[in-house]
Amino acid sequence: MDEPLLPPPTAPPKEDVVVEEPQQEPQQEPQEEPKKEPPMEPQKEPQKDPQQEPRQPQHRYPDPFYCPLTQKVMKDPVVGADGDSFENSAVLERDAAESSLQSQQTYYPNRALKKIIDKEKQRIKEQGTMVGALHRAEESVRSGFKQILEKSALPSADYRPLPDAYYCPITFDIISRPAIDPDGNTYERQAIIGWIRINGTSPLTRNALTVEQLRDNNALDDLINAEANKGEGSVHPSIRRLVERRNEAVDEESSRPDAPGEGESSPYPTSQEEIDERSRSNW
Repeated sequence: MDEPLLPPPTAPPKEDVVVEEPQQEPQQEPQEEPKKEPPMEPQKEPQKDPQQEPRQPQHRYPDPFYCPLTQKVMKDPVVGADGDSFENSAVLERDAAESSLQSQQTYYPNRALKKIIDKEKQRIKEQGTMVGALHRAEESVRSGFKQILEKSALPSADYRPLPDAYYCPITFDIISRPAIDPDGNTYERQAIIGWIRINGTSPLTRNALTVEQLRDNNALDDLINAEANKGEGSVHPSIRRLVERRNEAVDEESSRPDAPGEGESSPYPTSQEEIDERSRSNW
């Protein structure tokens, strides 16, 4: 009997073979080479405009109060041969370093400037105090009375009283051309020259005095001129009279010497009696 035919064996199903593709590494972008910066040119300093120079800090006090050597307010001002004022200790120290000048330089105490500086320091110190208010009231009354005697119109504004050092002890007027003597006293130049011509002494100390010993007092001159250069509405009446006298005397001064010569009469007091009389007429 024939054996039954068996079907041919079937091959097992083939598994799908997954072929893994090799991973490609991410391509790196080509790096750009750093750009070479051009060498920096040296910066040129801007040229300074002389008209745009930085302003110097303003002083608390008027400029004539400050010593040109120390740039500080003077405590003991003295006047040199050129009429400029210095702090005594500072100028002596300077001269000591310059032996050639040490034996030649002499200085006059600037009493007028010292009084003005001390008075201004006191005024600032007393600002806002009862004492300061009383002092201002007293000075205002005295200044107003002086203006009446000077035949000046009473001011409509509150003018600060002028320092007594602005007035000449011979003429009792505001000094126009300050001249200082070795004792440190300052006068109207023409008045003290006329006095010396007659008396040969100081009107205050009676010490011997010559015209050649007189010096300019530039600090006092600058202070008085600063008052005269203020605006019309803020000029003190006494200073206004000074300006008027200066304008009237321009032609006369150009045609005559600074002071009367030998034998000529002086328009200013030349004796103590004349000074006393002028003092009484002013007060």
